[in-house]
Amino acid sequence: MNEAEYLTGLLNNTRVLAYFYLDKLSEADWFKQFDVNGARINSVAWNLAHMAWAENFLVLVSTGNNSVNIKWLELFKIGSEPAPINLYPNREDILSAFENIHTLAMHQVRSMKEEQFDEPNHINLKFKNGNSQRLAIHHHLRHEGTHIGHLALLAKMHGIQTI
Repeated sequence: MNEAEYLTGLLNNTRVLAYFYLDKLSEADWFKQFDVNGARINSVAWNLAHMAWAENFLVLVSTGNNSVNIKWLELFKIGSEPAPINLYPNREDILSAFENIHTLAMHQVRSMKEEQFDEPNHINLKFKNGNSQRLAIHHHLRHEGTHIGHLALLAKMHGIQTI
């Protein structure tokens, strides 16, 4: 197994866990926000749209400088203030972007040559141990796992048994 196959396996396995929680949440749960200790917690919809933005940025742009052209993704980029719910795309558009970007990312990583993983990423993202395209993909995996944990917590907050 080469590195591209290994990383696409990790990307796909991580995404399967996201769908485990999404399958438990009803459409009515998607846009609900909770307040905890005076802080507003991002909704399922926000998390998915942000995860789509992140996979686009951390995989597609960082490894191939190829971005999807979905205008509303910018509402969910890192550091952005949560947009009012009326600016959110609908559930189907979020889910479609989430799935399509993942398909493109899997294809992108699968098509990378071994030496490309060591090349600098195209977003100038630096980590303690370098700035390679490999590390940008690794960071995407960590990032997505963090937001999957948020989906798990949201499911529990909606009263859904997850185990």
